[in-house]
Amino acid sequence: MVLNNSQTEKKFKKMKKLTITNGFAKMSDSNLVTKAQKVYTAMFENENFTSPEPSLQVLKALLAAFEEAIYDARDADRLKLAIKNQRRVELITGLHMLADYVLFKSNGNSVVALSSGFTISKEPSPTPPITKPQNLRVMQGVNPAELLSKINRVKGGVSYLHQYATDEMLAKDMWQSVPSSKTTCIIANLTPGTKYNCRVAVLGVKDQLLYSDIVTRIVA
Repeated sequence: MVLNNSQTEKKFKKMKKLTITNGFAKMSDSNLVTKAQKVYTAMFENENFTSPEPSLQVLKALLAAFEEAIYDARDADRLKLAIKNQRRVELITGLHMLADYVLFKSNGNSVVALSSGFTISKEPSPTPPITKPQNLRVMQGVNPAELLSKINRVKGGVSYLHQYATDEMLAKDMWQSVPSSKTTCIIANLTPGTKYNCRVAVLGVKDQLLYSDIVTRIVA
C-alpha cells in the first residue's frame, strides 16, 4: 500500500488506553502486602471510586487474612504454608478485580487512575506514518560494475529496498530490488557504461511504503 501526502500527514486522534502494571504474582509476600496497603489507603474515601468492586472492606479482610497467614507460616509448617499461599492467591484475585474497576471508572483519565494507588501505564502510541526518503546519493562503488546507494534514515522505517532499472526496464516498471535493513547498500553485478535509474523504497509498519526521488547514474 502506497501512502499519499495527505495520508502521511493524518493525525492520530485516538485516546490512549490505560493499563495497570500490577506484577502482583512476582512480588514477594512483604511487597504484596505493602502494595495492597497502598491501594487501600489511596482508595479509602477517594471520591473517584465511590463503589469499588470488591469493596474496600473485602480488600481489607483479604489483606488481614494474608498477613495473619504469613505470621502463622513463619515456622515453615507445610499446611500453614499452603494456607498462606491460598490467602495470597485470594488477595491477588481481589486486587485484579479492583484494578478492572479502577480502569472502568477512570475512563482513560490517567490522573484519576493514578489516584487509586495502582501502577498505571499507557499503551504505546500509534506509530506515526513514515515520510518520503530524502537525499538519495548514488555513487560509483569501490569495485567495477558496482553502485553505492545511500539515503537518509527514515524515522519509523522498518527496512529499505534499494532499487535500480535501466531506461528500458523503467519503461516497463520493472525495478530490481536489493532488500536491506540499512540506509547504505552496494548494488553489484551491473553492466559497465549503462545508465541506471535508482531509487529507495522505505517500508514501515502496517504496509506503509514510500519511494525516494529517482537518481540516475552511469556505472563504470
